[in-house]
Amino acid sequence: MLDNPILQAALICFMLGLALAGLVRLIPAPSVASLVPTVVFLSSYVMTYHQVPAFPPVGAVNKIFYIALAAALVGFVLDFLRTTKLDRALAVIVPGLIVGWIGLPRFAYGDLEALTTASALWLGGAVVIWRLNVVGTSTAERNGSLVGIAMLMALMVAFAPVALLGGSSTSLMLCFVAVAGLGAVAIWEFLIPGDAFGATSVLGVGSGFLAVVSTVTLITRQIDSVGLALLLLIPYAGQLGARLLLPPDRIHGRARQVLVGLMTGSPILAVMAILLLRHPEFFASIRAEQ
Repeated sequence: MLDNPILQAALICFMLGLALAGLVRLIPAPSVASLVPTVVFLSSYVMTYHQVPAFPPVGAVNKIFYIALAAALVGFVLDFLRTTKLDRALAVIVPGLIVGWIGLPRFAYGDLEALTTASALWLGGAVVIWRLNVVGTSTAERNGSLVGIAMLMALMVAFAPVALLGGSSTSLMLCFVAVAGLGAVAIWEFLIPGDAFGATSVLGVGSGFLAVVSTVTLITRQIDSVGLALLLLIPYAGQLGARLLLPPDRIHGRARQVLVGLMTGSPILAVMAILLLRHPEFFASIRAEQ
């Protein structure tokens, strides 16, 4: 199993996440702690593609790295200035810039289908970025950093098979490697809360994930739109599950956050079920190859 390149990269990223998340516990600065998830995502990119892309980037895949990096820098400034939440306009503008830059080659030819798809990606991206910020910062939801990280992990796990069906095995690898690293951050966040989900994490990892989704959707043109649309259940699943299933006055603190985090990942089952129903021959061919 250790000869598998995905497992090797995932193990390295997990150890990196453990080390970095542990080190930032020695620095009482939430803005620094919030850097770790983005560093994990950028490291996942490098381990997947075996390079830091040249600047200025050429091609959608190379743009992913710099989108995550630039968005994280903006988020770090917001965290450093102690801005408690992202402005709604920023949550809308950032996804629009990402989708526009990724899809620019297709837009140049006046591709109406690409413009329609990009509009849907823009709207979906705005929902994801805004909900990540709300979950990470709203005391009313009693979720905090742990659930924000769980939401990112759920989004990537759910998108991985969609990316594979879309013809991008590297995006699947990037998602799984990043999930391993984020899982290590979540372990530290459970043991010693460090408020590791500020604007840096929301914009850095959230924008990086949106860039991956936009690349597979707009460039490969083989995406399962139904499976992709179901990903929008994830930003709301935890909150809805908490209201329906968790007694409001009996479960608090870490236990509540863990349960809400687990419920955040529940739509993954729906995504997998839909993909299996819509593409049985694809999964049958994978099983036959194994």
